[in-house]
This record gives sequence, C-alpha cells and structure tokens, in this order.
Amino acid sequence: MKELRRIVLVVGLVMLGLLPALATPPQFQIIIESISPYFLPAMATVTTGAPIRWDNPTPSPHTVIHDGCLTEGPCAFNSGTVAPNNHYTVTGLPPGRYPYHCGLHPIMQGVLIIVKPAPTPPQTSDLSL
Repeated sequence: MKELRRIVLVVGLVMLGLLPALATPPQFQIIIESISPYFLPAMATVTTGAPIRWDNPTPSPHTVIHDGCLTEGPCAFNSGTVAPNNHYTVTGLPPGRYPYHCGLHPIMQGVLIIVKPAPTPPQTSDLSL
C-alpha cells in the first residue's frame, strides 16, 4: 500500500510540474518529403532529452545521416535505410548543431539544433493571504 501511495504521489507531482526532471520532453517530429524543403521543418530546434523522430510517408526509401559521419567529426546519428511508411528515432543528443542529409538523395538536407531546456523558476508558496 505504501508503494502505491508513493507512485500516486510521484505521478501527481510530475503532472503538476513540480518534478520536471523526471518528465521526458515530448517527442519532436520531422517529416521527410519528396519535394523541397525535403525535411519539415528543415531547421529544427529541440530541447535536450526530447526524442527526435523522422517519419517517411513517401513512396521512396531515405536515410538520415549526420554530416559528422562523413567527416573527421563524431557521427551523432545514422538511420540506415528508412523504408516508406517507416520512421527513425534518435535520443540523447547533447546540445549542439547537427547538419544532416539523406545519403540516397544528397540534395535533401536539414539542420537539427539541440538546446538546453529553459531554467524552471523556483516554486514558491505564499501562505500569507
């Protein structure tokens, strides 16, 4: 019974926003298109910790490759082939700028910018009404 109360308390605090560190940021979606700009949005700014998902609704296969995979830099992500009507998700990217492209169609390019979350103001309670 104590464990159930603890779970209910934690869930309630997360829902109220009092334990934001335990909450995962919502998923960010990027759509792969067959026409320009090819990735929607072409430049995406996402908060650290949020999963990023590329959806491929096109009839063609595509890839999502960080440009660092083709240079001396670190390779942050490489989807391999993303089949039609499939998706690719990446999580855990540190803050930074991540240009990427489709390896099958090099004209398709996008930029992912990962930023730290805005600081949460301290919660205060005013008991003097």
